[in-house]
Amino acid sequence: MSSDKEKKIIVLSFITAFTLSIYILEMFIPKPLPFMKIGLSNVMIVYMLFSNMPYEALIVTLAKTLVGGFVTGTLFNPTTLMSLNGGLLAYLFMIFFMKTKINFSVIGISIIGSVMHNMGQLLTVNLFVIKNQKILYLFPLLLILALATGLFTGYSAFLLLKHLNLRSLYEKTDF
Repeated sequence: MSSDKEKKIIVLSFITAFTLSIYILEMFIPKPLPFMKIGLSNVMIVYMLFSNMPYEALIVTLAKTLVGGFVTGTLFNPTTLMSLNGGLLAYLFMIFFMKTKINFSVIGISIIGSVMHNMGQLLTVNLFVIKNQKILYLFPLLLILALATGLFTGYSAFLLLKHLNLRSLYEKTDF
């Protein structure tokens, strides 16, 4: 029988593969704007944070972005850098706000993550791609989009938390 650590790696691999699949499949969903994605794979990140799996959520965030960039052929493209910076900024802010004395809901944390993801992407474009302050004029539009997508992903994570307990599977040692 394999060790507990190996079993956790197996479960985390499945979670990562599932999240990565969602990340890649989302590319085929029609977008009203060329740069707009719903962020369906972020449902799993929020779910993991609320399942007390913060380190695992960081691993999945990095893996879905880097492996997703590799699989889609955009690894050395600015979009992967934008996604990576947005994902890391969102992760840091979600962790920070979860640790405050304010008891944010799943939806609230998801909206914070969505807003910060868009901010990270916008700042990355401003600093490395376009290098023009006028790109920041997109902020109000991106804020509205982040509120909508954050609400959707947060509610999805809320439903997932109600009906699925991956933490117990992750901690289970006899499979």
